Amino acid sequence: MPYDTEGPHRARGTRWAPWALASVSVAWGANYTVNAWGLREFTVPGFNALRFLLAAPLLLTLARWTEGTLRVQRGQWPRLLLSAAVGIVGYQLAFSAAVRLSTPAAAAILIALSPFFTALFARLAGEQATLPARRAAAAGSVAFAGVVLVVLGRPGTAAGAPATEWYGNAMALLAAALWGWYPVVTRPLLEHHSPLHVTAWTSTAGAAVLLPLAAIAGFTAHGTVRQPLSWFSLGYSVLLVTAAGLVVWYRAVRQVGSEAVMLWMFAVPVAAALFAALTGEQHITWPQTAGSAVVLMALAYAQGLSFASLRDSHRSNFHRTRSTTRERNADEHHPGPGTPDRAGRP
Repeated sequence: MPYDTEGPHRARGTRWAPWALASVSVAWGANYTVNAWGLREFTVPGFNALRFLLAAPLLLTLARWTEGTLRVQRGQWPRLLLSAAVGIVGYQLAFSAAVRLSTPAAAAILIALSPFFTALFARLAGEQATLPARRAAAAGSVAFAGVVLVVLGRPGTAAGAPATEWYGNAMALLAAALWGWYPVVTRPLLEHHSPLHVTAWTSTAGAAVLLPLAAIAGFTAHGTVRQPLSWFSLGYSVLLVTAAGLVVWYRAVRQVGSEAVMLWMFAVPVAAALFAALTGEQHITWPQTAGSAVVLMALAYAQGLSFASLRDSHRSNFHRTRSTTRERNADEHHPGPGTPDRAGRP
């Protein structure tokens, strides 16, 4: 039986989506700083393997407890494994390579192209858009310009090694394409299973692939993990970035579509810059302030476009219900000829 995607609470969930997506963007933006704390002692493969190894049983337990089953239809396994390969394994490895080989600014800007890849893949897949194409492109282009200001306005951006920078840029572009494809390839699964169910199994599949890689590369950089911040970083990644973040993200994908949701990725660099400033890792510059304002205005513009029609429909239904209620009350007080009143008298 298909998972309920058109239930009576669709409009309520649509109004909930912007706030949920904003919260996830903040959590993922803060993770740029928090994740760096963990990578001081963990290796990249080891950190990601432990992240999904710990998140998978937690998500599976929650899915079993809340839904009563962990069953996946046989015909859904190929797409589920493809989703894990694209978003859990492929993206994580490409992202890590981009950060290692390219400059931070170039990698961040190229990865910020992911919403444009989502729009392309969603059109190719025939996914019904909740945003008009031209207006979505306009909002995305303005938001991307704001991201460029935020990233290039970062103080003390270090340059990478010229010999490896080209490969790093290629990996960043690959990461953007994979992350853009991830919600499109996953959304059909959400027609049959809940976001929690899908996230639990993709995390499990991702952990199964990442663990052997971590065993080869090593889990820690110095043989042991001593700093509390390293363990805090791992816990933050398991609970907020993976368990809560991905489930909420895909609940929104199921409700409003891949393209509308992925526009919120432009808010992640803004949140990253603000969190880094709050923790004293860097200070906010004027270009970053201007870029953040541009991104937020573009998102507000796009959010109003994507949810206005559903909001208007909900209001129309509300007024129609009130009108029907008034008519029913009038009929009860003033029944027509031959119609009994409340006391049963004709």
